[in-house]
Amino acid sequence: MKRARMFLQLAVLAVLATAGSANGQTALAEPLERAAPAPREPVVEPPRTPFNVDFTGDIGAAGQQPEATSWAAERRACDGCPGRSVGHAFLDATAINMFYELANLARGQVTARITPKTWWANMEQGWVWDLDDFLVNQIGHPYQGNNYFNAGRANGLSFWESAGITAFGSGTWEYFGETNHASLNDLVNTTLGGIALGEMFHRAAWLVRDTRATGRGRLWREIAATAIDPVTGVKRFLSGDSSRVSEKPAEMVPSKVGGLVSAGVLWRGSNTSAFDSVGKPFLELNLLYGDPTNGRTRTAYDAFGVLLRFGGGGSFSEAKVRGRLLGQPYQQDRFQLNVTQAYDFNKNTAYQFGAQSFNLNGAYTGNLSSRMSIWTSGWGGLTALGAVDSIPLTGVPPEEEKPPSESAGQGVSEGPRFYDYGPGFDFGASAVLARDGRTIAAFMYETHHLYSLDGVRANHFLQQLRLDLLVPLHGPLGFGVAGEYFDRRTYYKDAADTTKKFHFPQVRMFLTWRVP
Repeated sequence: MKRARMFLQLAVLAVLATAGSANGQTALAEPLERAAPAPREPVVEPPRTPFNVDFTGDIGAAGQQPEATSWAAERRACDGCPGRSVGHAFLDATAINMFYELANLARGQVTARITPKTWWANMEQGWVWDLDDFLVNQIGHPYQGNNYFNAGRANGLSFWESAGITAFGSGTWEYFGETNHASLNDLVNTTLGGIALGEMFHRAAWLVRDTRATGRGRLWREIAATAIDPVTGVKRFLSGDSSRVSEKPAEMVPSKVGGLVSAGVLWRGSNTSAFDSVGKPFLELNLLYGDPTNGRTRTAYDAFGVLLRFGGGGSFSEAKVRGRLLGQPYQQDRFQLNVTQAYDFNKNTAYQFGAQSFNLNGAYTGNLSSRMSIWTSGWGGLTALGAVDSIPLTGVPPEEEKPPSESAGQGVSEGPRFYDYGPGFDFGASAVLARDGRTIAAFMYETHHLYSLDGVRANHFLQQLRLDLLVPLHGPLGFGVAGEYFDRRTYYKDAADTTKKFHFPQVRMFLTWRVP
């Protein structure tokens, strides 16, 4: 997997957030369901060809307003929706696998030298735990799964139908896409991580598109959206939808969008070392799509929160996605009950952690005064699969994974793998204090438990505590300080019931820019 492409998409997503404020660490909710638009008078659209764009400023026949009905006959759910085709969704997911296979062959990876014999060997072997490095398994595979997911969305399939396409793409890749035996951790990370990243990227790309526009501005918006969601973007160019004038699909228009960008310096310590003498620069992006405080909905991900952190001990050190699957308000919208999906990635000089999980989230919104408001939330749920760096019984974490030997061939991981895999549970709580609608303090406590099924035989108990204090300076500009505390306890399954404890305090100072 090429991580640079992933980082570029995440950065494009951050820059394009345009409205509202966000609590990116715990922003998990969904806006009120919108009524379905009134049916339009049937129109007939002239034939379109891909890339039918007039660079003088007008779109050709493909961009002209149609005169009579066509979208229902084209199996579209709405005027601006893509045409529905289950068969094409499966074919596109297979084509994505072929693309990855050819790319791996071009890079000289021996695992790409597949034959019917290797397919049969994989089916005979069954599932294994692979030895790939942390970034490949926790970012590369979820990103690959995002492409399978959007093969479904680009062909007019629903969220849940596209989730099935993701599982299909992941499973067929594991058995038939490489000579490595089918990996259970890859299947879970690619499928669940692909669903979370896929719907997030898909909706973010629709924020960029302006389907009522024409000319060069329309073209550049379509190109930018393709950078965020390549599969849907390419499909729109090939079908001619990239220049077709229509309304946006109603479900792709959120109640609000917003964010908070933070840039500054952090200092990190541990129980074995003092705080760093030299701070590490970082950039953090908190993005919010939809309203986390109220709304009854059965539409997945019409509200989600994203936190991204660059620097601070790694080129890309943290990612969190929280997407709402179901939501129900109570007591005149003061209480909110949500079912959410979570994707976690954290890698820095102190620790690494990743997980795919599902939670039940309860929230309360109230006013403390005419200008002050508070939002509190608590959640708990199950971790389908989590990964955390191994701590051997010596209590000394390994420095680096060894590179594969030259005889192994490119693309082959020989191990050892210095992180553990297993299921578990998680729970936590958060609170946000706002003045005149602007966050001035945010608190978060989060706990993850992992039972190691592959790796060091142990139970891992991870806790994170975070407090942010924010001060407005001028307009959208602000200043903030934050303290974080990460505590890790590993209970080994040995004769002596050995326990190891580690903690990592962290302090940050930063400037903020509120969007808008």
